[in-house]
Amino acid sequence: MGYGRKAIPVPDEEIKALQLALTSGTAKQPWPYLEVGQRVRVNYGTLTGLEGILVNVKGNHRVVLSVTLLQRSVALEVEVSWLSLVKDVTREIAPQRVARPICVPVGN
Repeated sequence: MGYGRKAIPVPDEEIKALQLALTSGTAKQPWPYLEVGQRVRVNYGTLTGLEGILVNVKGNHRVVLSVTLLQRSVALEVEVSWLSLVKDVTREIAPQRVARPICVPVGN
């Protein structure tokens, strides 16, 4: 591994974890890399469609769902394999998602 022309060593613990996973005999498949703090979507189970921020509490992964207006959040424990990364909304797209007032004609 490296950064530009400078080699960066992979920690022994990560190499050992990969070796253990490969020799374990359990089913495995490639999976997108998710980092704590990224916005994710739940794709399976009763929480399907829920979006929130991935956090790790005492070794367990949770999705934090927040209600901005109320300034309240709840953390829900989930299987990491149920999650996918939500791409960031760019500033150009964001204004299109803002609710606009609806004009209602008043009867005469």
